[in-house]
Order: sequence, then structure tokens, then C-alpha cells
Amino acid sequence: MNRLPAEIRALTPEETTLLVAAWNEAQREASGAVAPPSEEDYEELVKRYG
Repeated sequence: MNRLPAEIRALTPEETTLLVAAWNEAQREASGAVAPPSEEDYEELVKRYG
């Protein structure tokens, strides 16, 4: 996001609404972009991390 906390606190209500809408849209787009692991990948992750 590259914004300092003071910058976020200084946003107007309209700017906050736009920021939240943009954040939600970006999260919505990114949520479906990652494919689930394959069975082999899953087994490797289980071996590696328990």
C-alpha cells in the first residue's frame, strides 16, 4: 500500500471509501489467482512442514 499510518489517519471519509473499495477489489482479484496445490505438492508440504 506504501502509505504511512499518519497518512491513513489523515484521509477524508471519501478518500477512505475509495481506498477500501480499491483494496477490496484487489483482494477479490487476487483471491482466485492462486491455484490449489497438486496432490504431489501437498504431500511435499506435509513432509516439509508437518
